[in-house]
Amino acid sequence: MGKTAIITGGGRGIGRAITLALAQKKFNVVVTYVTRRDCGEQTATEVRKLGCEALVVQADVTKRESVRQLISTATGKFGTVDVLVNNAGILQQKLFNTISDEDWDTMLATNLKSVFLCSQEIMPVMVRQRGGSIINISSSGGQLGGMLAVHYAVSKAGVISLTRSLARVGAPDGIRVNCVTPGLIETEMSQKEIRSEVGQQKISKEIPLRRAGQVEEVATAVAFLASDEASYITGQSINVNGGLYMG
Repeated sequence: MGKTAIITGGGRGIGRAITLALAQKKFNVVVTYVTRRDCGEQTATEVRKLGCEALVVQADVTKRESVRQLISTATGKFGTVDVLVNNAGILQQKLFNTISDEDWDTMLATNLKSVFLCSQEIMPVMVRQRGGSIINISSSGGQLGGMLAVHYAVSKAGVISLTRSLARVGAPDGIRVNCVTPGLIETEMSQKEIRSEVGQQKISKEIPLRRAGQVEEVATAVAFLASDEASYITGQSINVNGGLYMG
């Protein structure tokens, strides 16, 4: 039946590009969504044109029972899950002194707790398979910090730390865990920032390559980490940021 990948939030933006890149590598895919099933179905249609199977599943990855149902559905359909891409996330820009308790809790739940839940629930499946790959999507904001999105930066820094810890946990069972940290990437979510004066200054003064990245450039890194070519790579953060952060 071939290998299978779950991509959370795989119907839009970076997630969509990752889904299609994995399909090009002949992965069957499970795409999750919260409210925009239409995006998931559109992406699934493109996957099927590439000759792979696609399953679109509604899942709230901040809730354990929903995550369990997602994994049960995926394994019921495909038998195994070889790759998990924890891509689902949100961005909110607010001054630090205006961030509410609700803002903080929502950000950490969506961007960090979801990675914990999905990884914890998929690991027994991968242990039984004696291998697998978990790829988490963080952000250069988690490396640099962010004055206008402190809670976002904290959540993404947590993803990097969680990646390193899970790499040690999973290694004895052949489970690799890595992280991709995009910089300023052209997506629906980033268009406002890119078009702003601040965004243009960031591109011209802070990004050595002097441009925003493309979703396909992030997806290429993810597809590599998911492949057997990356079989000796675990616990790493692959920066896809045009030189915005060099570390």
